[in-house]
Amino acid sequence: MKILSISTATSDLSVALNDDEQIISETVEPNKRNHSVDLDPDIDRLLQEQGLSLKDIDRFAVAIGPGSYTGLRVGLTTAKMFASILGKDLVGISTLQALAQNFAGQEALVVPALDARNQNFFAGAYRQAEAVIPDGHYALSELLDQLKDQGDKKFIFLGSNFSKYMEMIKDQLADRELIFASGDENLLHAGQVGRLAAKAAPIDPDQAVPNYLRRTQAEYDWHKKTGQAFAPDSEYVEEV
Repeated sequence: MKILSISTATSDLSVALNDDEQIISETVEPNKRNHSVDLDPDIDRLLQEQGLSLKDIDRFAVAIGPGSYTGLRVGLTTAKMFASILGKDLVGISTLQALAQNFAGQEALVVPALDARNQNFFAGAYRQAEAVIPDGHYALSELLDQLKDQGDKKFIFLGSNFSKYMEMIKDQLADRELIFASGDENLLHAGQVGRLAAKAAPIDPDQAVPNYLRRTQAEYDWHKKTGQAFAPDSEYVEEV
């Protein structure tokens, strides 16, 4: 099964082609940022290098969140369009689960995270690709309390800006072996998205929405203006 996978969830842009769980080709461009401009040319280039077209793809996979609000929409919209027009499978994969796969096979609890500012993180904890602490929006102190409750003796922290709080983490987990990823170990790879997508269940392209893990400012503004309860995305429409 040929899988084209996309990650625009972070400032890094990555696309990959998998044959089931095997990565055939992958590009990762750190700090690309202009995903709406660069994504389609990267996909086209990858397919041309492999002598393929979009019609040859069996399944489209995308990092569905958490991550940059704009970035997630760019990647998901592209994948939804391809899957819907071509009648192919669409799979959404947790950004954090894909990030944790950078340390697949390690005998450790892997803690992937994206900085949400002010000592808050979008984070989870994974043991052999299985979520031990579910993806969520956590204050760092809350996340560390949950990690302390785990029986693991070794933790691997990766993603963005854990290094800023290294001393705090070491103080809270003083009796554990701690590893902080560095350099390319912190990059999100579309190939890992594809590997996970090979065994994941497809989703309906028309119903797929980003998994932000917290409400957007637009939702808070809507709630403040209307007084209405928070609702599904499709209900945030105002008649003018």
